[in-house]
Amino acid sequence: MLAISFITHFISSGLGIAVPLALLNRGVSLVEIGAVLSIMPAIFLVVRVIFASIADQVGWSPLFLINTMSMTTSTMIYSIAKSPLEFAIGKVFEGISMSAYWAVSRTATYELSPGREASEATRVIAMVSIGGAIGGAVTGLVMNMINVDAAFPVLMVVSTIQVYPVVLLWKSGLKSGRLNMMKALKALDLRGRSIRFWYISMIMAINSLSRYPLFNMILPVYMAKTLGYDYMGIGFMTTIYSFTSSLTIYLTLKKPLNIVRAVTQSIIYLLACVGITLSANLLPILIIIMAFADGLGAKFYESIIVKATRNRHETISVDIGILHIPMRLFESTALIIFGLIVEILGYNAVFIISGLAYISFSILSYIETRRM
Repeated sequence: MLAISFITHFISSGLGIAVPLALLNRGVSLVEIGAVLSIMPAIFLVVRVIFASIADQVGWSPLFLINTMSMTTSTMIYSIAKSPLEFAIGKVFEGISMSAYWAVSRTATYELSPGREASEATRVIAMVSIGGAIGGAVTGLVMNMINVDAAFPVLMVVSTIQVYPVVLLWKSGLKSGRLNMMKALKALDLRGRSIRFWYISMIMAINSLSRYPLFNMILPVYMAKTLGYDYMGIGFMTTIYSFTSSLTIYLTLKKPLNIVRAVTQSIIYLLACVGITLSANLLPILIIIMAFADGLGAKFYESIIVKATRNRHETISVDIGILHIPMRLFESTALIIFGLIVEILGYNAVFIISGLAYISFSILSYIETRRM
């Protein structure tokens, strides 16, 4: 499970750097880049819950195979893409891949570690960060040594390696019985979830708003266009962030989720965002500070998901998928909206919005973890 998470996010992190910079090299505007990148969370929104409903019947291991095949396809498309439309097609397959992974990653983790769900899920998130760190560094190095487009064939080769851990887990994640599409579609009915369920879903969406547009579009473009970072520098910054976040997760895994932790991560993240607006030269230090705050918040995030899906074993994959629907809506629209905000008000506005959103997530998730 950890190997699949590592490889998937090694590739995802690499694409997160390479795709917007490849589009930027082709003279595509920030708003158009945002439109292309918004396709993935839009696909995620629909496909993840469908995959989740299927997984609850047939098991989670077939979805990891779909993840591997789709990711390989997306990297192949990026390798030959020239226009925004072709990159958009690549984003469709990337969206299918990530939908398959996230449709079942927590389900697989919960089933493989009963009684330790929140801790093990947080540990997986740490591995996601490590994969992202190394993927970002390798991608930046390849782009710096050769060119932006050279990153895509390298990531395509890495994606094929994932077949091995998928095969190892194949039997563990299979369920007996045939797929009943009527049952699968019925499980997608959004009714029957409590107000608390949707409240937790909105907290998750606010968390994503604080980070997703920033690290999947705004910061890479900002570093390239405004600060003059080369590709290796951008990849290195991604690596610093991911390693710091994962290290923080591991070191604080057994620490309590108390008000001190919630307030601390809120203040740190906001100060880092404000710091970028005041002194871009301190960006490496500020990235580390932001990553530390992000790592502190990871267990809050996983804990509220566990609370929302507790005692719903028959539909757990679907429930986790539905929980993420508002989040994916936020991500898809925020990429376009943040691009517009940058063009109208400048980069500083989106940094401040991100900091305020993280404060909201921290306090609301803390309050939710206190509820029985």
